[in-house]
Amino acid sequence: MKKRNVIFALLLGAVASFTSCSKDDDLTPEEIEAKEKQELVAKITTNFETITTAQWAYKEFQPSDDLLAASETEDGAVAKTRIMDAKHAKNFNMVLTFSADGEVLKPSIAMNVPEEELETKVLAYLNEPWGFELYTELSDNELKSYLAQFRRVIAAPLAADDLATDDITSEETGLCIFSISMRDFSELSYDDTVLAQKKLIEGNSDKIYINADGTLTVETTSTDYGVSKLILEEVMTSPK
Repeated sequence: MKKRNVIFALLLGAVASFTSCSKDDDLTPEEIEAKEKQELVAKITTNFETITTAQWAYKEFQPSDDLLAASETEDGAVAKTRIMDAKHAKNFNMVLTFSADGEVLKPSIAMNVPEEELETKVLAYLNEPWGFELYTELSDNELKSYLAQFRRVIAAPLAADDLATDDITSEETGLCIFSISMRDFSELSYDDTVLAQKKLIEGNSDKIYINADGTLTVETTSTDYGVSKLILEEVMTSPK
């Protein structure tokens, strides 16, 4: 590039920068903060849409130190069950998707294993603590109840904090029955929006975010056990 063209390009850049700064200089501090919040909410909305338009496979559950410690105590049945559920949930090759239902999104969790293997996998879960085949068969209702339990490994961290277990998955069908929507940031200040920007789901106080490696972290907080993490990885679909 000729020297004259370089100088001209630099001048154009300086003018553009000056014009942009001049526009901001005309704004009050309140207007600048409102503009910054608008830009941040737009970024948050993009993150939410990126997450809810993708398919996510269950990768791993990272229990908190307190949850692990509790699982090793005599009174740690709840902690043990939670860790064991997460361990065996891997056997069902679960994939999370979202579908629009009016103003909300309905999560769905597919189990990508042959239907005839579902009972075998649940029985393996039930018999593991005993070390032998104490359970040999399940009724249809029992099977669906356990499938609901395994789906909650993924579903529960996404649900609103005040939802009961039977409001998240159905014991009768084994399927997810709750819905989600993006958090409303309109009443928050800019500073509060910054602090809450990873708390994407309305009514859910936990953080959800995409990591540098493309995996998705869904934090799940317990008053007894602290913060554990559910890790999902995106299912890459082949182009048609």
